[in-house]
Amino acid sequence: MFIAFIVLVFGLIACTSNEIGESKDVAQEKIYQEYYITHAEGNNYAEVTCQYRFGGKNGTTLVLNNPSQVSFDGEKLAVDSNDVRGAFYKIVKPLTNFYGKHNITFTNIDNKNYENSFSFDSFRVAIPAMANANKALEIKFETSSLNPDDYIEIRTTDSDSSFTISHYGKDAGNLIVIPAEEMKRQKAKTIELEATLFKSIPLQQNTTEGGKMELTYSLKPTKVKLQ
Repeated sequence: MFIAFIVLVFGLIACTSNEIGESKDVAQEKIYQEYYITHAEGNNYAEVTCQYRFGGKNGTTLVLNNPSQVSFDGEKLAVDSNDVRGAFYKIVKPLTNFYGKHNITFTNIDNKNYENSFSFDSFRVAIPAMANANKALEIKFETSSLNPDDYIEIRTTDSDSSFTISHYGKDAGNLIVIPAEEMKRQKAKTIELEATLFKSIPLQQNTTEGGKMELTYSLKPTKVKLQ
């Protein structure tokens, strides 16, 4: 998943600007809000990244000028930047205290607040240690309710006959089915499966320019012995 995640990130970054401007120089209602919540199982922390742009989702990144700021659960965030992403605000929190509801407050230069919240919930999949190589594999998952465009992705990480199966929020039930055809294509006696949850969370308070909030939760790969 790490390689795929890096490819995805750089693919997205290639389409966006890393230029840096100042929020005091732009129309405040034209600031585009971006929020990313990420966690990978095995890491004891979760990350929240906030980014603001002028010119839409691919526009110039912004440093927030006083009194403009962003806070996470009441804690003011400091600006950071690099040559790839431009200006952004990030906080890393211990996973043990991260489950539950959180609030991000963006204050613009006119002291107008935009409050947006999300809930970080547990995510589990029941990938068996053994499976029939000639039959469809059903994998049960547990998480909070999914919106129609949210999805869970199951993919192989070490197979010459790779596959990716996605279960969307609009799909019925809590089972992800890997078709028998994909199982039969596997040449090795063992495959490794990895599950990732992708959620798009609607912003509750937004500028006229729009914005987005995305949550990604990746689980460790699980080895499955084929019989």
